[in-house]
Formats: sequence, C-alpha cells, structure tokens
Amino acid sequence: MPTSDSAASTLPRARLLALLAALALATLFAWNVWRTWFQSDDAFISFRYARHLADGLGPVWNAGERVEGYTNFAWVVFMAAGMRLGLEPEVFSNVLGVASGALLLVVLLRFAARTRSSRSPWPWLLILVLATSRSFAAWCTGGLETMFFALLVFLGFARLLQREPTRERDALLSALCFAAAALTRPEGVLFATLAGVLLAVEVLQRRRTPRALLTYAAPLVLVIGAHLLWRHAYYGAWLPNTFYAKVGGLWLEQGWRYLTYFHDLYRIGFFLPLLVLACLGPQRRTALSLLFVLLGYGAYVVAVGGDLFELRFCVHVFALFYWLLIEGLAVLAAWALPGRLLAAAATLALLVTTQLGFERVPGGHYGLQSVVGITEYTKKRQEEGRTLRTCIERGVLPRELVLGLGGAGALPYYTGWETVDRRGLNDAMIARLPLAQRGFVGHEHDAPYEYLVERRVAVFDYFNQLLVKRAGLRQLKGPYTHDGHTLEMRALALPGDERALVFATFVSDAELARLFPGVELLRLGGG
Repeated sequence: MPTSDSAASTLPRARLLALLAALALATLFAWNVWRTWFQSDDAFISFRYARHLADGLGPVWNAGERVEGYTNFAWVVFMAAGMRLGLEPEVFSNVLGVASGALLLVVLLRFAARTRSSRSPWPWLLILVLATSRSFAAWCTGGLETMFFALLVFLGFARLLQREPTRERDALLSALCFAAAALTRPEGVLFATLAGVLLAVEVLQRRRTPRALLTYAAPLVLVIGAHLLWRHAYYGAWLPNTFYAKVGGLWLEQGWRYLTYFHDLYRIGFFLPLLVLACLGPQRRTALSLLFVLLGYGAYVVAVGGDLFELRFCVHVFALFYWLLIEGLAVLAAWALPGRLLAAAATLALLVTTQLGFERVPGGHYGLQSVVGITEYTKKRQEEGRTLRTCIERGVLPRELVLGLGGAGALPYYTGWETVDRRGLNDAMIARLPLAQRGFVGHEHDAPYEYLVERRVAVFDYFNQLLVKRAGLRQLKGPYTHDGHTLEMRALALPGDERALVFATFVSDAELARLFPGVELLRLGGG
C-alpha cells in the first residue's frame, strides 16, 4: 500500500505530465493552424454585409436592396462589431475562428476525461487526432463561422449529456448554446431538434422531468422564432436567399460523393466499426445519443448534396465523430490481449491516415474545392480587388458602377461597387430560377442576358479573372457568348500596371464613355 508521501509525489508528477502533454498538443495545433491559415472568397460575402451594417446601411448586399445572401447572421454581427472597433475582418475573423478551435479542444478534453482516470491516454489521443487533422486546423481559419459553429454545437450536446441529467440548468444552458448555433448557421435548428428528440426520450424514460423539456424548448422557440419573424419582416422571406440558390431538391448522389471525399482524404471508412463498438462500452448512453445525431445530420448532408468546400460540413461534427471513434478504441482495448493489440494497431493507423491528409489533397474531386484550391483562388481575387480599389481611390476607375460576376466575394468587398451576383447567392431573382441541370453546389444558377441588361451591368467578369496581362489581349479572339447572345468585350489598360481590366459589358457605348471619361476602351473578341 503506497504511503502518503508517495501518493503526494504522484499527484504533482501526473499534473506535470498533463501540462507537458497539453503544451505539446497546443504547439502541434498552433503549427498546423499556421501552415493551413487561409481566407476563403466566400468570407468576403459576410464581410460586405458586415461593412454595410457597420456603416448604417443595414445587413444588405447592395445599398437599398434587401436580400439575405449569407447564412451566418451572428457571424455577420460579430464582424460588424469588429469593424466598428477598427478591426480588419480578414484578421479578426480568423483570430475568432482559431480561438473557437482552441476552446473546442479544451472542452472536448474535459468532456472525454469526465469518466476516466487522470492517467487515461484516450482523452489525449482524441485531442492529438484533431490537432493533427489538416481539415480541422484549416477550418479554424478561412474567415467563416465554421469552427465557432462547431464549438456551439458541441457545447450544446456536452451540456445535454451530463452525467447527472436531472438538473434543469443543463437543459437551459444546452438550449442557449443551440439557440446561438441557430443564429450562426441554419443547421443549428437541425441540431437543436435532434437534441430535443434525445431529451424527449429521456423524459419518456423518466430520466428527466417534463419541466426540463419545457426549460429546453422555451428559449429556442423565443430566439429562433424572433429571428425568423425579423427575417421575414426585413427580407420578405422565411428562408435565407442562399437556400434557394443552393438547394435544388434532393441530391443524394452528390451528397454521397461528399461523404466519400471524407474517406478519400483520411480513409475514415475503415474506422467506422469503432462507432458501433463505442455503443457497447460503459458510455453507451452518450455513444448512442451521438451516433443518433451523426446519422441524422449525415442524412441531411446527403440529402442537400453536401457542400462545395472541403469537408466544411463534416468539420461541424468532428468533435462528436472523433469522440465516438476514440471511445470505440477504448472499448476494444478493454478486451483481452487480442483486443489490445487491435486497438494499438487501429490507433497507429488512425494517426497515420490523419497525418497523410496533409499529403493527400484530391483537388477538384467530385467538383469539390480543396482548401489549397480555395486559398489560391482567394489570393488571386484579393489581389485583383485591392488593385481595383487603389485605381478607384486614384480616380482611374469610377466609384460607382454595376459589377457582375461569380465568385462574388473579395472583388465586391474591396471595390464597393454595386454588384449582381450571377450565381444568385445575393440575388433573389436569380436564386429562384428553375434549374436546367445539376452542376456544382451553389453554382447552378446563372443570370439571364436580359436581366444583366436590365440591371445595367457595366463590368461583367466573364473569365472569372478581371485583370489580364496586356500581352495576352491579342489572344482573346472570341466571339464570346452568354445565354445565347454574343457579348461586347472591352479592355482598359491600368496605368502603372502590366495588366488590363478585361470585361464584357451590357451597357451602351455612351454609358461606358460616361463611366470612363477620357479613357480608351479596346474592343475584344469580335464584340
């Protein structure tokens, strides 16, 4: 039997080992975040809405034009608040995302360790896997609400699945987390509903009182209902405009491809039996609850066709998913010697395949965009946008004209020009056009020719690249068409730059002369 002195010395030693492990994992996480740090072009959609909100114009895309082309209301409000404080959204958004990711790892560690001894390796392994994941680290940045939303979702379930579920305070705190999640992304309503089903089952099992269910439902109804009423009053629609632009009905095939992409990156399908094993262990109640949530959310992802960006929708539930995997490993290791050997082999394989995610980046697979591809595209659009803003400030380009383009993020944000989003994310008319065929998620609509004429689009980004080297202009022979019409193509040489602004136009020569006085506009492509 150990003496009191030996027991006292063991405690500081355990704390020291835990501190060293935490420092090592924090360093690994910080390193992976730093080397995957990026901005997505879509983040600038939120930034534009936030800029207009901060400037007193309201959460609008174009001044006086109310359309909800974002799906992250709370995030837009946070960005607007940061702008009012003088913070640059490109930095502030990523700092908030990284802080959310770090906090998620901390609360996940505490959640995983709640029923285990201080010497258990499994909570630490869980954090190691996530800190090693390229997708987890990358989506701590990107400028979007991804990791903040993932944190709120996990906190909601963590509070709901407390070891002592009789406390109504946990139901209230869970509801507040899910209410905040619903204001951050529409899927928050789905997670709140799934959690409500779990709570209702426990009420039926008499593990909780009906009052707990009422305590849970009341704040959700109030918060979500208030936002829904505000949305309809302000935008004139019950659903965000992005719903009409992105969701064209069931798309099971593309949804399955999206989940297959997860396997292609991390070979995750080989580890799925561990989810079942987790439901056989000592934490089967929690495991069964989280498996139910993952199946419900997975069905939603498959139904809507997933997302265009690399595993962004999957990252929302990484904490829940990997907790189940590690719990399955713990159950396997608790068996006889063969089980321990299998657990050791599976652990090694999980770490290796997760690390290989940094090397295995199938860009463009299934029409999805990898983080690497998103980064390259956004850098190009940011550079173009900043160059055009400089030209506007120098008086080379007008401060007011109508821009038309896809990839409507950085360019509209930096130029401040009135913008027609040809894909309809920020345009109610285009978003509601019937789909002729399925393509890339969120890129299946296109602005009709007559609509672009009606909106007086002066600069149309036909090539998805507005700035082209002057030496390459002679290669643009055309003719170029849109919606069955031949386009008028123009080029404007930028002073002090080797490039020219190349665009199609839907306005008359007289209107172009008014917008660009004293500037020679070259005709291109037979237009």
